[in-house]
Amino acid sequence: MSGGRFEFDDGGAYCGGWEGGKAHGHGICTGPKGQGEFSGSWNYGFEVVGLYTWPSGNTYEGYWSQGKRHGLGVETKGHWFYKGEWT
Repeated sequence: MSGGRFEFDDGGAYCGGWEGGKAHGHGICTGPKGQGEFSGSWNYGFEVVGLYTWPSGNTYEGYWSQGKRHGLGVETKGHWFYKGEWT
């Protein structure tokens, strides 16, 4: 596995591990124009487990499957939080 930085045409960027030309291992991906950030583990281009932060400061920390929240996680929105399972 190697590492590096890739900048997308839309202004987003990924910095972290690579394998087979895809994000793999630990990495951080930022959306275009500060539209959010995911920091965590990747498996051949897809998020596995980590922390996503929206521009508003709201967060989701937990498991992912095929680019969507899936499994156990915690979502926070200001003083509100939900701890449970996504399907």
